Amino acid sequence: MGSLTIRNLDDSLLQGLTARARLSGRSVEEVAADILASAVQPVPGMDRVELLTRMDAFRAQTAGTEQTPSEVLLRQMRDEG
Repeated sequence: MGSLTIRNLDDSLLQGLTARARLSGRSVEEVAADILASAVQPVPGMDRVELLTRMDAFRAQTAGTEQTPSEVLLRQMRDEG
């Protein structure tokens, strides 16, 4: 079984993991492993080939359309509100 070291976590993130672990009676490592496992689970009812096919179709539909990077949009939203 592998291991993972994550450096430079935001303090609030670590506090949240610690609190979740304490509430469930598990270690922070167990809680983090469960969160990571759920994040990489495939979408129910959709296999990898179907997902990639849908992604390709979407790319084809939006080809030639000017795209605004998400960080620009987020910055605009932050500045407006």
